[in-house]
Amino acid sequence: MFKAILFDFDGTLVDFVDSDIQSLKWLHSYTGSLANFDDFLQTSVAEIMKFHHLVAERQINPLLMHEFRLKNSFTRHAIEWKDNYVNLYQKQLIETCRPLDGIEKLLVGLKPKGKIGLITNAYDAKEQRERIKNSGLEAYFDVIVIAGEIGIYKPEPSIFLYALNSIGVEPDQALYIGDSVTYDMVGAKSAGMKTVLFNKDSNRQASAADYTIDGVAELQVLLDRIVT
Repeated sequence: MFKAILFDFDGTLVDFVDSDIQSLKWLHSYTGSLANFDDFLQTSVAEIMKFHHLVAERQINPLLMHEFRLKNSFTRHAIEWKDNYVNLYQKQLIETCRPLDGIEKLLVGLKPKGKIGLITNAYDAKEQRERIKNSGLEAYFDVIVIAGEIGIYKPEPSIFLYALNSIGVEPDQALYIGDSVTYDMVGAKSAGMKTVLFNKDSNRQASAADYTIDGVAELQVLLDRIVT
């Protein structure tokens, strides 16, 4: 019997990719640039991957993510850069943060069955708390742990244990749900938790998690079966 269900945020409860694309498209339009948006988007994706690599190598301040990515993308497409573009993009990213269809209903059903927690790997804790609040999901969680706030990042098992300790639940009594094999499944398993892979890529190995589901509807069916 599980006493706690903990979730990842982006890619599991909300669609970060869709929100990011909407925000980039809005900013691209706002600048009046004639640069092709699809090309601009492709560059932006490459720049964010480059940034994550630099953070992993401890070569850059994680809080510079938006500036690094946007400024480099603008430069590569000959779009005039203005410093307020970071804030404009950030505002859109917060406002477009919405839960996946069915997630709120799922959380409502889980609330009487045990503790509900959230562990997110976001660098910017202030921004992420605003996104969580704007998603309308904040009130469902008994604990919210943001990596940038405590300085511990997934897949370190200590971030999962930190969340569990704060709600008084042992790892073997907890289930973790996330969309990343590397950060969510590996980290939660290392901490001694059972895992659910919120799968959006059928090529990923199901053996990476205790359970693998495709989408919110399948997650609801699974939780109805294993969480009582």
